Amino acid sequence: MDVEIHHTIESVPREEWDRVVEESPHGSVFHRYHWLAAVERGCERTGRYVVVSDGDAPTGVLAAAVDDVPLTPFERLCSPEPGFGGPVVADDEEETLDALLDAAERICEDGVVAHVFRTLDEETVRYQRRLRERGYSQTVASCRFVVDVTDGWDAVYGRMSSSRRRAIRSGHKNDVHVRDEVPDRSDLRAFHRGYRRVMDRVDGDAYPRSFFERLRTMDDRVRQFSLEVDGEPAGSILVLVDDEQSTVQYFFSAVEREHFEYNASELLHEHAIRWSIDNDYRQYDFGETSPDFRDGLFRFKERFGGRAVPTLSWERGCAPVRWNAFRLGRHLYQTANRLREERT
Repeated sequence: MDVEIHHTIESVPREEWDRVVEESPHGSVFHRYHWLAAVERGCERTGRYVVVSDGDAPTGVLAAAVDDVPLTPFERLCSPEPGFGGPVVADDEEETLDALLDAAERICEDGVVAHVFRTLDEETVRYQRRLRERGYSQTVASCRFVVDVTDGWDAVYGRMSSSRRRAIRSGHKNDVHVRDEVPDRSDLRAFHRGYRRVMDRVDGDAYPRSFFERLRTMDDRVRQFSLEVDGEPAGSILVLVDDEQSTVQYFFSAVEREHFEYNASELLHEHAIRWSIDNDYRQYDFGETSPDFRDGLFRFKERFGGRAVPTLSWERGCAPVRWNAFRLGRHLYQTANRLREERT
């Protein structure tokens, strides 16, 4: 097996990389070249990209980012953010998987304390035993609510909670129109302004405008759904069209507080789900949320009737001294946070 480690996605032949993603059962839109380029350049991530080949034919790829670990002097090798990661294997499964993990170990020799990655496709659980043999431990990082849309809108609507169906019916009492399109640079800039206000409202960290502008290179893999009420804008969402997983991935929202009275989120998701059905996709994915039934976002997404799918995360320490120091510091930090929460 031949192994190449690149420090930028731009040095990797796009057609070869995307061919592996398309041929692997575990590839997704988040593994594609243009998504990784948008993350690397738009979010200024330090990337590492592994290509494993058998002769002239690539058989596997692995994308990762080298990030600082907050409040520590350490770095870690992790999944590109935003998005998902992990090994993507198209052929010679066992040998290719080991070659990708060997390459990750070599990258970690450069002062990186750990390798951690999150996977999108739940079928990658097939690698769990081999990953444990290689020193990785598994946790549930988050969960996603995934709606099966193969049996049509009426069935999807019937599986929703009564409160969600009522919100959709109430929203349609207004003069509403939903426009869907492949956004251009101007659309993405305007979307980002609303998205930033949403993230400010929830005290979240917004991705930069430069990242959204680079999404235009993904062409029809990105779609924007925008609501108008009485001819006036009333919020929008961005979804990713994941042909590899036959899924429409909801990912970003620009639905602001003043749009809530129109049930804007419910109407936009209704339209995006109908679009998924009309275009023969299997699933509509509401994206990540905390795996906590008490969380408001968890309950909001749950009421659309989807199946809760755990997002699995694997982690492996890369050097005993650095890894043990990091684990001790993380334990002390988590303990201090827990005690602080108990006092409040």
